[in-house]
Amino acid sequence: MQKKKILFILHEDSQTGAPNALLSFLKHVHIHYKSEFVIDVYVLNYFGGIEKELKEICRNFYINKKKKTVLGKIAKLFSTNINSILKQNKYDLVYGNTIVTLNLLSSLKHHNNNLKTLLYVHESKFLTNIFLDKDKAANQFKNINSVFAVSQASVTNLVENYNVPAEKCTIIYPTIPEESFSKDPKFVNNFIANELVLVTIGHPNLTKGTDLIPQIAHRLKEKNPTLQFKIYIVGVLNNNEYLKAIKLDIDKLHLENYIELVPHTQTPLNYLDIADIYVIPSREDAFSLMAMHAVRFKKPTIMFKNAVGVAEVLNDDCIFYANYLDINDFVTQIETIYNNPTLAKQKANLALESYNKHLQSAKSNELHYQTLKNILNN
Repeated sequence: MQKKKILFILHEDSQTGAPNALLSFLKHVHIHYKSEFVIDVYVLNYFGGIEKELKEICRNFYINKKKKTVLGKIAKLFSTNINSILKQNKYDLVYGNTIVTLNLLSSLKHHNNNLKTLLYVHESKFLTNIFLDKDKAANQFKNINSVFAVSQASVTNLVENYNVPAEKCTIIYPTIPEESFSKDPKFVNNFIANELVLVTIGHPNLTKGTDLIPQIAHRLKEKNPTLQFKIYIVGVLNNNEYLKAIKLDIDKLHLENYIELVPHTQTPLNYLDIADIYVIPSREDAFSLMAMHAVRFKKPTIMFKNAVGVAEVLNDDCIFYANYLDINDFVTQIETIYNNPTLAKQKANLALESYNKHLQSAKSNELHYQTLKNILNN
């Protein structure tokens, strides 16, 4: 049987949600179906975060290089021109990961109508509104043969706002690495034993609702003046205006001893390990890979209703849900977990059961593989 050739286009190769989710799938394919595929990878924005792992899986690793011209403007220079790559390799499918790749995928299809294209959408309404021009994107989606989406909320957004036919879409839950975690005793010893530890992981941004953390901490402190607690915001990448505003709020609300901003780290799960509660203050998250990690660590988790796609699988029996953007209700959920450890443990156990039933990497990756194979063979 002749191997199917696929070019995977990543919007970036950072150690973040969507790239890591695709890496998890590619590892599954490499282990179980290596004889069926030739895999090449093309990275639009190079970070190098998962370059090593990708190179162990793929045949060719291409980078969309950027270089300053003598005029001082930025010109995009490909390590090998992408049209040359397509002409040379004659791929059976070009697969874009996240909506950031939509423009390129559509352009490639426009110039070669016989090219089969697939887009894996990790975003919902909030981010598609930010990244896409609605009318232009609706036309670009006509050049996409198949669409994977991480949740029903994501599919609904594509159908209602970008005129993507529902029959073109398949829900494929993203996956996370499930290797066993090795506890770091030295790291654990750095934390106060009787302090309530709350953790959220991910670079601060408006979508993730990181700006709500100072408000949550302020209200929690106000209602529980004797409670010792600290909220760790893990994964800070740069000191942009949004982060400066959060720091200003922390300062004005006198929360320096209650909130700690932690720079991006190669071991974020060490913080999840020491957490008493995992908090997701996202305004919108098409799925939330970190929620999956928290469930595997059996951490009671709080998020807003109608905000996170993983709620399609992890319901009220598993997760502590607060009314959307309701700071008081979010704090009430924290108090409920703190004052009812039996309930917290019960929900955490049910969450893990639901994860094992619906979200285990082997199951999701196998569905991903079978669906991809069907697309290639039709």
